Amino acid sequence: MSDENKVAVQVLDIGKSLPNHVSPSQLSSFDRCSLAYWFSSVAGWREPSGLPQIIGTLVHNVLENLLKIKQENRTKDAAWNLLRTNGEDIINQNSNWLTEIDIENLKEKSAESLKGYFQLENPADLVISLDDLERPVTAIFDSVKLYGRLDRMTRDGVIRITDYKTSKKPNSQYLTDSLRQVMLYAAGLKENGVEVNEVELIYLPGRDRVRRPTYKSALDRAIQHLVTTRRKMDSSLTNLSWLASPGSACKSCSFVKACPAKTNKAPTPGSSASDEILNGLNLEKRERTKPTSELTGMEMLPFGEEN
Repeated sequence: MSDENKVAVQVLDIGKSLPNHVSPSQLSSFDRCSLAYWFSSVAGWREPSGLPQIIGTLVHNVLENLLKIKQENRTKDAAWNLLRTNGEDIINQNSNWLTEIDIENLKEKSAESLKGYFQLENPADLVISLDDLERPVTAIFDSVKLYGRLDRMTRDGVIRITDYKTSKKPNSQYLTDSLRQVMLYAAGLKENGVEVNEVELIYLPGRDRVRRPTYKSALDRAIQHLVTTRRKMDSSLTNLSWLASPGSACKSCSFVKACPAKTNKAPTPGSSASDEILNGLNLEKRERTKPTSELTGMEMLPFGEEN
């Protein structure tokens, strides 16, 4: 959605600053709806995890742990065992809202992603360092601090960053956004002396693989987007004005009932009345913390076997 079709919403000055770094996920959040970004990243309201996020966490954990074991042991059986041993805990942690249908979907979609992975590549063929799994990426571009964590990087003659997706391959607009994110990782690594040759997106359910070379022009565009977006964030914070993006995505937004652009007579964001609405939705405020790579350990779950 272009800025012309967005709605400017004034918020109260709550005395909060922007996060001191920008991650690729924050860029995407701001691009989609800067007001939602304000609620989550500035005001600190924690959005509850939804089923797609839980599926993504589960599949990413399985693939990370699979690549941590010896190459010859990276079999389908090992992967399915990891899926079982990584599942029960995630269900227990979210038992307050997961329904039986949700649990069945979790099993089905995570299994579908794992099957898709093995159709795309054989993990036993990958030579990979543990340091290149969930590797943090930090850099500074024009005083803007980048922080992110890539899924994996391989060095088999070609240095390649890979990002797993547990959704199907999107249309060109969203594909461009995803590619820009991994290009930003490549740019950050280049600042730290690592010349990445190629970036890759693996869309597991659809068995799709997208690769692009890291041309200088592509890296420059990713950096420019980072810097420009941070400037927009700074301006929004200073002017107490954030752009809302009313549309179909509002259906799944945690903040829609407190959004003046979508809900009639919604109070000014940042006011006690607005906070009361969000508290009534069982949303929690969090204190800003240092980025962390901690991933939750998980236990047994009777997922279906590989056919």
